[in-house]
Amino acid sequence: MRSLVACIAFGFLLGKAGAEEFNVEKFGATPNDETDDTAAITAALAACEQAGGGAVFFPSGTFIVARPGVADPILKVPSNTTLRGEGAASVIKFAASVTNFWRMFGTGPEGCRNVVIRDLHLDGSNTHPRYEKGKTPEHNAGIYLSAKDGVIENVVIRDLLVENFAGDCVAIGRGCRNITVRDVAVRNFIRQGIQLAGDENARDYLVTGCQDLEPTIEPGGSTIHVEHARGLTGVIIQGNRCRRSILAGGVNGLIIRDNIVHGRIEGNGDENALVQGNTVFGSATNKAVLIQFGYADGLVVKDNIVVGANDEQGGIYVWGASRYNAEPSQRVVVAGNVLRVKGQAVSLNGVNGGLVHDNLVEGGDEVSAVKLSRCENVTVRTERKSQKPEEQN
Repeated sequence: MRSLVACIAFGFLLGKAGAEEFNVEKFGATPNDETDDTAAITAALAACEQAGGGAVFFPSGTFIVARPGVADPILKVPSNTTLRGEGAASVIKFAASVTNFWRMFGTGPEGCRNVVIRDLHLDGSNTHPRYEKGKTPEHNAGIYLSAKDGVIENVVIRDLLVENFAGDCVAIGRGCRNITVRDVAVRNFIRQGIQLAGDENARDYLVTGCQDLEPTIEPGGSTIHVEHARGLTGVIIQGNRCRRSILAGGVNGLIIRDNIVHGRIEGNGDENALVQGNTVFGSATNKAVLIQFGYADGLVVKDNIVVGANDEQGGIYVWGASRYNAEPSQRVVVAGNVLRVKGQAVSLNGVNGGLVHDNLVEGGDEVSAVKLSRCENVTVRTERKSQKPEEQN
């Protein structure tokens, strides 16, 4: 009931805000030239804030923005505001003459509430072909929402193309609550595609329907990445298409479900996590296990399809109780997965309390289906190796 009331309230506020529209061209922004439109867009955002909310509209065309002094972010999004364009035709782009950008869209330390960012194309103008320590401006980001002492609440980021950022395309952090990232395409990121972080006040993130497009540079990080969680709760990563990995660590109440991943799914320090229904394809150049979690407390890995790409890739690995941390992983279930790997299919190391059952394993003849090391109270039910049709006759 509380969620329904919140949704109704959010819809009411956006409907009210949408009664007044602020077209950036009317504030002096001129598309498709080299003129710096930062001041004009800032004026449109300020007018929207002064009116108590509304829609800031970007017509089709390319609008140039640059970092004025030490401003962070460059464009501050006020509460009760919709930023919208006409899809990929509405481009907001960093000036090519500036090489060390900061964050394109964000908020002030007080935070913001009831915001929608949709139907836009954000271009970071990155020219770095790969990550180089000390040279790549890795804090450069398209959308960066974080408020150490404030609250950022009820935000929807949807139907965007975000590309060419030397840092993260989209970054969510401290003080964020009820954040949805939906149907966002990212490309040419050097750090992360979609970065999620938080603190003890952060909760309820949904990332769904997103994808990373074929890059023309060397990506440095994951398609979807959770780190510096600091007490973050309630994260759902569902139905995304990832050319690189999903990494999610330090979350209480994590769901990674129904994603297609060309890389790995991994995380450390998660509590009460469900990893279900994903299809994971290994990279031929990577020898690592394809689903890996460490120091988990309450972890279910079920109904995934895991496909290795070389003779060494393993399927599922859960570990704990190492020299870095004496605590074992606890309450672990690995069930119903299809593991088409030639490396170790399932491996538990340093786990106290677990159940492994009904996984279908297709691998080399010398590979044992389940390997336990330094484990206590782990039950293994008979695993089945798949057989080729000619072997069944």
